[in-house]
Amino acid sequence: MKTAFKIFLLLAVVGYLVYVIYNFSAKAEDRVCEGINVEIIDSIPDGFITGDYVRSVLTRNKISPVGMKISDVNLEQIERVMLEESHIESASCYYNAAGRLCIKVVPQQPVLHVINQKGEDYYLSSTGLTMPTADFNVDLCVATGDVSKKFASEHLLELARFIHDDLFWSEQIEQIHVVSPDQIELYPRVGQHVIELGSVDDFREKFNRLRTFYREGLERVGWNKYRKISLAYDGQVVCTKANNKKN
Repeated sequence: MKTAFKIFLLLAVVGYLVYVIYNFSAKAEDRVCEGINVEIIDSIPDGFITGDYVRSVLTRNKISPVGMKISDVNLEQIERVMLEESHIESASCYYNAAGRLCIKVVPQQPVLHVINQKGEDYYLSSTGLTMPTADFNVDLCVATGDVSKKFASEHLLELARFIHDDLFWSEQIEQIHVVSPDQIELYPRVGQHVIELGSVDDFREKFNRLRTFYREGLERVGWNKYRKISLAYDGQVVCTKANNKKN
């Protein structure tokens, strides 16, 4: 008897679920998009991509779904259009229970602002893509001088990511100036010295030397004692005093 009752109860539950799913599906065909929710997964405090920007992409491409039947909205098309934007790394779309289109966007993360001697002005993303700077203002380390797009993506990207991701260096290094591939200069925010990096080869070891010199040297003698600090020589930190005498 108990077994029969359990079977009856199970069949009743299954029947109810089938009824609910069928009716919900039927009604869903006639539901319209009630609005758009945008979620930006961005590590930049001030925001690089905004909800208004995402909505403007829909408007610009004439695919805003508000008021349309949900069944007529092509979510894959919306995702594809979002991914065509150079500022967006990934995008996904779905509808919530209230009938609102939810768009989740992960922006490209700019790590370097390039302004080269040819007048080219763009951001370099953490994945090596170039991004236009129009309508966006991000406080980043700036690369100047003889910087082609190929040199920036192949030789400065790893250095830029290192500076960007390190709390101390992101606050200290404000400019990378490329004189030539083997002659790169860094300009700090604190101190009136120029840092001669040499090439980007072994830059992590060079920055370790510089951090040690900052901690054990400049903090004792003062940040403006030297006009030049060279890291170009293996295992050494060679300084030129502000009065042009070598130390």
